[in-house]
Amino acid sequence: RDYKVTGVQTCALPICRLLEADWESTTGPMRFSASLTLSDLADAAFLHNTRVLMAGLSAEQGTPATATGNLNRAFVGRLFDRLALSAPTRKSIRTVCKVVNEQDLWPLHMARVVAEPAGLLARRNKRFQLTKAGRELLPDEQAGALYRRLFLAYFRRFNLQYDFHLRDVPLIQQSFAAILWRLDTVARDWTPVRGLARYILLRSVFEQLHAAMKSPYDKEEWILAGYVLDPLFDLGLIERKPRTEWPSVTEIDRIRTSALWRKFITFEPCSGGPS
Repeated sequence: RDYKVTGVQTCALPICRLLEADWESTTGPMRFSASLTLSDLADAAFLHNTRVLMAGLSAEQGTPATATGNLNRAFVGRLFDRLALSAPTRKSIRTVCKVVNEQDLWPLHMARVVAEPAGLLARRNKRFQLTKAGRELLPDEQAGALYRRLFLAYFRRFNLQYDFHLRDVPLIQQSFAAILWRLDTVARDWTPVRGLARYILLRSVFEQLHAAMKSPYDKEEWILAGYVLDPLFDLGLIERKPRTEWPSVTEIDRIRTSALWRKFITFEPCSGGPS
């Protein structure tokens, strides 16, 4: 399903146009390029891991699914060393897991659950196989088109709460176009994660985020990272400092939009600032 705005209260014209925009359009107020090269996408770990998964399925003409609908353990094991993983993640999996199942290897699992609504792979006759679109988009020269397809599926058809199930803030996904627009201005240079939510979320979204904070130890930056900053970081669209091996963006970090962001995302010039 595509996520539609049902609870966002705003009347600023640029915001309204963004919230109602067709993300697939090449002429709307927000546009996503398919003309990127594999070199442009070198820092997009999510794309790399999805291509590893797709290449594995292509090489083996698919792989059996488990009874629970996951990639089988043998196939996961063959991909493990080819995936882009942070050092702590790789070490933790090797230390904790006697055997590695798909959901133990969460970056691979995420690649699979986004690739399905993207139409790149499907389960047929109890096997995972590449679709026609998956086969067409696997070659290196199609990396830009593949990346665009994954991005649109990630934020429009995949449910972001699946990857951050601890707190429910559905308006974040529904207003994601406005979040991207505000980040495009606020995070052009290094900006602190601490306090960032107030600047990039619409008021009703910010209020819903705070209503979802169940513990006195909850912090808005933790929820913002789970829904917004971590996915954008994994897609290579934001950078952070200090540069560490920790796999998640934290409240002590600073972030900025990357060179890839500037090549990939374009907003139609408009008067007026965020409301």
